[in-house]
Amino acid sequence: MKQTGTVTKLLDGGLAQVSIERGTACGHCTGCGECVYGKQIFIEAVNKVLAKPGDRVTVESETGVIMQVAVLIYLVPVVMLFLGYGLGALAHLSQGRCILASFVSLLIGIVFITLLGRRHKKIDYTITGIH
Repeated sequence: MKQTGTVTKLLDGGLAQVSIERGTACGHCTGCGECVYGKQIFIEAVNKVLAKPGDRVTVESETGVIMQVAVLIYLVPVVMLFLGYGLGALAHLSQGRCILASFVSLLIGIVFITLLGRRHKKIDYTITGIH
């Protein structure tokens, strides 16, 4: 995955801090305040091209890791929600209790994602070019 950013400062170990403007997922953003479009995030990237503070750079990251994180964040809660309801139905619970079981399993899925996210591999960024 490629992004464009600005080097804000040089760090130890051949790293640089890069400011990247977040994109929007909604596609309609006009500054409504509901999305994160335009907000800056700061990442640490390997500075292979010896960029200096103020340089506009291209930053690349592993697409596979990003896709794994996306699946984890978006798919696991939905699966847990349906799994909880299905297990409740198999146990012949009333509809209300099946719904309760689905929300309990959803919360378990969110806790699982949170705990796994703390141990998950950090996304590695590399500066690959200067504009």
